[in-house]
Amino acid sequence: MRCVVVLVLCVVWVFGLSRDEAIEQALKLEIYTQKQWRDLLHFDGRESEIDSPEFFYAKNGKKDAKAELIATIEAFYQPIDSIIVPEDFIERVSKSNALLDAAVTSLPRRSSSPEDYHGICRFPARFFYLDSLLHFEGLPTLECQEFKTMFAYVNPKSATIIFPAAHINSPASMFGHTFLLLNSGFNSRLLSFAINYQASADPNVENGFAFAFKGLFGMYDGRFSILPYYEKIKEYRDVENRDIWEFDLNLSYEEVVQMYRHIWELGDAWSWYYFFSENCSYNILWLLEVARPSLALREKFIYQVNPPETLFVMRNAGLITKETYRPSRRAKLLAYEKEMSFSDVHKAKKVAKGKLSAQNIADDENLSLRQKQYILESSIEMSEYWYAKDKLKRDDYTQIIHDSASARSRLGASRAVEVITPNSPLTGNRGLRLSPMYFANADSSGITQQGLGLDFRLTYHDITDNDRGYLTGAQIEFLRILGYAGVDSQNQMRAHIHQATILSLASFGMVSKFFTPFSYRLDTGFSRQFLHNNLRYYFALGGGFSTRIGQYSYVYYLLEPTLYFDWRNQGRFLLSNAFGVVLGNDGALKLALEYKLKAYDTEIFGHYVSATGSINLKANLGLFLTLESNLLPQPYISRYGLQSGLRIYF
Repeated sequence: MRCVVVLVLCVVWVFGLSRDEAIEQALKLEIYTQKQWRDLLHFDGRESEIDSPEFFYAKNGKKDAKAELIATIEAFYQPIDSIIVPEDFIERVSKSNALLDAAVTSLPRRSSSPEDYHGICRFPARFFYLDSLLHFEGLPTLECQEFKTMFAYVNPKSATIIFPAAHINSPASMFGHTFLLLNSGFNSRLLSFAINYQASADPNVENGFAFAFKGLFGMYDGRFSILPYYEKIKEYRDVENRDIWEFDLNLSYEEVVQMYRHIWELGDAWSWYYFFSENCSYNILWLLEVARPSLALREKFIYQVNPPETLFVMRNAGLITKETYRPSRRAKLLAYEKEMSFSDVHKAKKVAKGKLSAQNIADDENLSLRQKQYILESSIEMSEYWYAKDKLKRDDYTQIIHDSASARSRLGASRAVEVITPNSPLTGNRGLRLSPMYFANADSSGITQQGLGLDFRLTYHDITDNDRGYLTGAQIEFLRILGYAGVDSQNQMRAHIHQATILSLASFGMVSKFFTPFSYRLDTGFSRQFLHNNLRYYFALGGGFSTRIGQYSYVYYLLEPTLYFDWRNQGRFLLSNAFGVVLGNDGALKLALEYKLKAYDTEIFGHYVSATGSINLKANLGLFLTLESNLLPQPYISRYGLQSGLRIYF
């Protein structure tokens, strides 16, 4: 069979193929079964993950790779004078060009001409792949001017994966994000172009919790977009205060070009966006597999995909060659904080808002030269941050920046503040966690139980995990189940689920000299931490504040109203005051303590205390010890527990 295929390819190479011959040979070679072809169609299993009908030529092309292969070859041979450009496409192109005109950008305008709408020009990656096997003859002569103009403008030379880290105050962004950077021939990477896949909703405008909910259930469509990298830098690093990591990829120039061809094909395509699966990171994996068909990145994911996990997969596939850290504006201002007093920070804020003249700072004889320099430098950073947040009008911002920069320039050079590079996301533990353990439970009635337990968490990170590679103070857990099986004091074997978390989000944004973020926690699932030792559904949502007590440690307070169902399955409310302290270091140690004062009503109060200590033995393996008690007044029964075991991360 292999000899026959080689012979067919040799004949094709020498003589080329007409339309019918090309289709015949494509079917003989069973190209529709090949990974390269199915990747170009985004086939995962029995159908394509692309949901827009215009991406397919065959009526059932979404589910039939063979029919789409035949229809695509037929489209390549279609004469130009028979091309009919759909009215909705012409209208979409017109609107796109109007937006480009309004933005006064040099980005090439789109075309709705029949030639640029031809299959060869619309699907250059498909054409390149099929032509490499079939060597078409008798095709229409086309310039594909729109594609060539845009290709020359983007000028892709190499590729980099960009990872904006987690956003502490956005539930929808706590996994972080990934997008692709096509590095061009420019000296500055900032002038290169970013390829981004995201849901068709703005989480900065729409309620964050609603955005996360809709994203979970595929209620948005997702699309690719192309923007200058400096625009994405402004969005993530300057506006959202997110650190950015750049991971260079070892793709060849030919692989990058084929990937760009495919990006072009996806320009008008869309798919349903799912927060935990078909998301920003997952769709970037399609591009990488099209660029290098030998890669099998997507098969590493079965149930969920999140940005840090895709970085691990890329590293393990040998794709990542170099990493670079770009600190956020927040990271820079926190570095200034270490060198400045509260009084100096207060002055910097006033200058940044235009309430204090920059020249007054420069002329203040009570300030040292270094104080003046740092006040003005940090005030410029704050002005730019507030302007990006629309908290300063353009004219006010321009005047403030001019005055501050002028005053600062007359003070001479200063020692640059040191922005400490955090641990790379690639140094962190994986997201799925399995914890086999020994447990012992007791209650105030004298009943005890001990045995073996298992704690399974689907994803991703909590505040008792080691923070290496993660954002300190951020927690997002999805589908966590803790179960026990053991013998009680009456020699009876008992097994039960102790806790089942559906979703837990927490953001402990530390109050600092420059920033006063809001801390919150959302928690929902099933627990036994109420008045009776029964598994009850609960929903808690609280807010408060937290403050740093060291580089890796912090304390927090939350007021948490909680809905739960009592032993009669009636809905009840309680109010919790939660006080916590989290102690950590840059290494492997972590200690998290929390005390809750629970007011069930005006007369019944409970006290819940938990303490978890953990130590990472190495990457993805650790030990932990948890102590907890639920202290209740008579006639309710108080309960105490101990858990100790391994934490294995996958």
